[in-house]
Amino acid sequence: AVFLATGRIYYQLSPLSGIAAETSIMLLNLLLPVVALRWAGQKRGVLIELGWHWPGARVIWIGIGAAAAMFALGIASQRLIANPVGLPHRTLTLFEAALAMAMMLVLNPAAEETMFRGYLQTGFSRMCGPALGIGISGLLFGVRHLPMDIYGALATNATGAAWGSRMIQMYGAAAALGLARHWGGSNWASWIAHEGLMVLVVALSLLPRLAAR
Repeated sequence: AVFLATGRIYYQLSPLSGIAAETSIMLLNLLLPVVALRWAGQKRGVLIELGWHWPGARVIWIGIGAAAAMFALGIASQRLIANPVGLPHRTLTLFEAALAMAMMLVLNPAAEETMFRGYLQTGFSRMCGPALGIGISGLLFGVRHLPMDIYGALATNATGAAWGSRMIQMYGAAAALGLARHWGGSNWASWIAHEGLMVLVVALSLLPRLAAR
């Protein structure tokens, strides 16, 4: 929609416009599964059907373990292969950085876990079994990030090694989040892992920019 209206993909817009576009995608990830279940006749317990129930404290440890696995994989791929593809550096105002952090730390994990683990993984697992459920939802999770990765690779003249490192990190994270959801029996396990990953991303990307101001 942004491209049709402006002739540019939203990563090329001003930071505020880009954050607004990304926020709209997160809201769709959050709301579409609820609408789909309502449309299919689910009248009660939609959030529970989407995996938002608390089965016990074990989800905390599963989530922490998945977050640690993603962190270790990220460090390994960066050191052994190359720095992964990323978006080009942009200077943000304090207001823009605050909005970006709110979107990444609050909206992003809840929305993506609702869509990809709560809705898609649950549905595909029932139809095809847990392994294919994790695999298909993980593949779609990677496709959701693919436009950003392609733009980042083109904008930064990324090497094949950088692209490979990014793919390892992306699909490794998708597998870890899917397994956390499966083993924990709840989105809270994958949410904890996802939230930990977003905290790391913010700490490594946005905070240094603010410190340099």
